[in-house]
Amino acid sequence: MTATALLELEGLTIALKGVDQPIVDNVGFTLARGETLCIVGESGCGKSLTSLALMGLLQTPPLTVTRGMARFAGEDLLAMPAARLRQIRGGRMAMIFQEPMTSLNPGLRIGEQIAESVRRHKGVGQAEARARALEMLRRVRIPAPEKRLDEYPHQLSGGMRQRAMIAMALANDPELLIADEPTTALDVTIQAQILKLMKSLQQETGAAMVLITHDLGVVAEMADKVAVMYGGRIIETGTAEQVFTDPQHPYTIGLMSSMPSLGARSGRLVTVPGTVPQPTAMPPGCRFSTRCPFATGACATVPPLTDLGAGHRVACAHAPLTATEAPAMRSTGT
Repeated sequence: MTATALLELEGLTIALKGVDQPIVDNVGFTLARGETLCIVGESGCGKSLTSLALMGLLQTPPLTVTRGMARFAGEDLLAMPAARLRQIRGGRMAMIFQEPMTSLNPGLRIGEQIAESVRRHKGVGQAEARARALEMLRRVRIPAPEKRLDEYPHQLSGGMRQRAMIAMALANDPELLIADEPTTALDVTIQAQILKLMKSLQQETGAAMVLITHDLGVVAEMADKVAVMYGGRIIETGTAEQVFTDPQHPYTIGLMSSMPSLGARSGRLVTVPGTVPQPTAMPPGCRFSTRCPFATGACATVPPLTDLGAGHRVACAHAPLTATEAPAMRSTGT
């Protein structure tokens, strides 16, 4: 493990029963304290499975981690006993789920759910845990927190439920926060408020964050580092500036070219043609090859993540792309 890394994931591979090829294949990244890594990609690319594997929440069977290592503060999350993982999960590392209405217990009051986590991981009494729950509701800026403390999830709006989820996740001051599409179910105004809140709380606590999203606007707002996933593999990674200003994988270029801008429109938005292959029908080699205008015989071999300099890495047989190739590819519809 590198000296500055809080989390170091190497070679994570997840198999699905009945599928020959792994559905998450050789995924790896590092994350330092205080950093935010955004994992971005289309639905079904393996983003959420990666996060669930880190938390030890994969449904086994039919899913199985077949290889890999995830060192968190020197301990391998993928190999540790279940009892030890339960000590860490919810305490030193926590997760914000995509839809709070299905993640919160509908039969328990909000305050009880937060206090339960505090009692479990801090070993405090009921009164102290309730006081901590109230403090956290104030901290996430829920209106009338004394009242909300004794309300059930269905009595809160979507935005307030997500704030309650954030309060629960941060109640034990975790060193690592994993957020899986935390704003997808919210309207644009509430999304902006939640992202601002998460960023502010992260700066206060110094926690590292893995943010799972398909929204490039969220990535631009939150990321220090970016990992682009396609077909269960990381195909490009680097700082947010590197990936946004100089995307090098054809898929990443397609994603960037499909973003609408606030300026005057100069034509139709570009789309990435085709669809992601099913897990049972992934092509050999580069999994993007069936949708890529640059595909050649060289793409039949799995391309390694190659360092282009300053930590910017890409898995493409044709990288680095020249200044003329990337714009030309945008115009082809990718």
